[in-house]
Amino acid sequence: MNRIRQTIFAVMFAAAAIFSPFAASADEELPKVMGEVKKVKAKSGKITIKHEPIPNLDMPGMSMVFRIDEGVDISEYKKGDAVEFTVVERDGKMVILSIAKSE
Repeated sequence: MNRIRQTIFAVMFAAAAIFSPFAASADEELPKVMGEVKKVKAKSGKITIKHEPIPNLDMPGMSMVFRIDEGVDISEYKKGDAVEFTVVERDGKMVILSIAKSE
C-alpha cells in the first residue's frame, strides 16, 4: 500500500511540475496590481514594492519583497517608480510574472 501511495504522489507531483508553468504564464488572466518601487536588487532578481491588494492571492496592500520570474528584467526600475504588475505564488514565494511602469 505504501508503494502505491508513493507512486500516486510521484505522478501528481510530475503533473503539477509539467502543467504549472503553463498556468502561471497566462498572466493576461491575472489581475494587474498597482504599486510603487521601494528597492531594486536586479542582480539577485528581487524587487520591493508597496502594493495595493492582490486579489488572486487574497493579500492586502503592503510593502514586500518579490522575486522576478525568469526573463523579466527589472534593471531599469528605481525607487519611486509607479508600476503595474502581475504576481503568483510559486513554492511559497511571491513571483512577479510581468511588470511595467505606469503613470
